[in-house]
This record gives sequence, structure tokens and C-alpha cells, in this order.
Amino acid sequence: MNLANPTTSFECEIADGLAHLVLNQPSRGNPIDGAFCREFNLAMAELSERDDVRALLISARGKLFSVGGDLNALAERGAALPATIKSWTADLHAGITRMIRMRAPVAVAVQGNVAGGSVSLMAAADLVVIGKSARIASAFAKIGFSPDSGSTTTLTRRMGPARARRFFLLAETLDADAALSAGLVDLVVNDEAVGPEAERIAREWASGPTEALGAIKRLFLQSPHRSLESQLEDEAQTLAAISRTVDAKEGVAAFKQKRKPRFVGK
Repeated sequence: MNLANPTTSFECEIADGLAHLVLNQPSRGNPIDGAFCREFNLAMAELSERDDVRALLISARGKLFSVGGDLNALAERGAALPATIKSWTADLHAGITRMIRMRAPVAVAVQGNVAGGSVSLMAAADLVVIGKSARIASAFAKIGFSPDSGSTTTLTRRMGPARARRFFLLAETLDADAALSAGLVDLVVNDEAVGPEAERIAREWASGPTEALGAIKRLFLQSPHRSLESQLEDEAQTLAAISRTVDAKEGVAAFKQKRKPRFVGK
């Protein structure tokens, strides 16, 4: 564990620019509960500020990526359920926001089924690699709940509003190929290749031009909410700023010298 705050819900190792966060409650289906929400928020607060984190990989142990919210724990709350939901989501939503806005690109390896709020956690990543046998389930309407975890934003960005709305209203379960066609995931691979392929991509990012990758993330994140003129000007201002970085200068030099660039993340 390389994080300042120890956790029970997942493990994290940081090496060579890559932070690898592993959901580590396989016997319970890696659920989202109060402890997970608190620990995820603290982890994202730290990882998003660390200079040695140039990419983030999220994966899970066990047959399932995550069952989503811990319904057994929620059922025990009784009349305190609304307050519990507000407490859990305060942490979880802050963590997801920090993950989306961190400069380091995020890859998620989905080796098994994923449901509920964990679908949004998956969709919030910059790239999702999923196994052919995995299934993605919108479980909220089946239990009389509405979505949380940023679902109406993260899935809309990937699928479009009409397709995302249908996913939730019909409480759909998508196989890997259907999720790929809808834009909910980015790559479908054989089950045994999920971890290696996602790690390969994340390690490539971890040795890449971190400031440029972070700028790409930010520009795409804000694009739907900006006028054309504002977005174009921000692209120009951002590119001018990025051109001053060590990595941009190295990229140009490597191109001229016909060699592979050696980026340092600055």
C-alpha cells in the first residue's frame, strides 16, 4: 500500500508513474458501502495531487468487478436510510469528481460483471477495457431507486442522453459487445487479456507527456458546456502553455532527430 491513509476496500500500489487501485472485497462482490466511499474519496484526493502519479489503473479481484451499492447494509438503516445515502454519496461523489478532473488519465479493467453505481465509476474513466463474458447492469429501477454516483452524467457523456436514459428506465443489462456499440466501453478483449491490456495502456500513459494528457482530458470535459468561440480560444491558450513544457520540447526534438521521445511528465 502506497497511500497515506490505509484502506479496507482496496489496495493501491504506485510505481514508475502508475497508480494501481484494486477493489479488494471479492467475497462480498466488491460493493460500494460507507467504508468504500470514505476510502475512495481519500484515495482520489491524494492520487490527484501526487506528482509521481502519471496514470491510474483501476481493477478488481474476484469473479465480479462490483455489485454496486451494498443493499444489505442499506436495508439495515431503516428510517436512517436517506441520511445514510447522503453521507455515502458525499464522499463517493467527491472522489469520482476528483478522479474525472485529475490530470492523470484513468483506465479501468472490467474482468467481471458490474452493476449499479459501479457502472458510473467505470464510465468515469478515460478508457474502459472489458472482458467478453462481462455484463453491465442498470439495477436501480429494479429495486425502486434512482441512479447516483454521477450516472446521469458519466453515462450520458459516453452513450448520449437518449441511450443512457433508456439504459436506466428499462433497467437494461448489456453484454460486452452491446456496451461497446453504445459507447459505454472502449475495448472488448478475451477475459484473460483484460488486466494485461488495461495495464499496457496505463503504463504507456505513465511514461507519456502527462501535462498534455491532462490538458486533453480537461478540454474534452468542458467542451459540451462552452461556446465554440470560447472552446477554440481555450484550445489555443492551452496549446501555447503546453508548448512550454519539457515534454513538448522533447517531443519536437525527438521528431527532428527521428527517435522515440523520452517524456518525464513535466
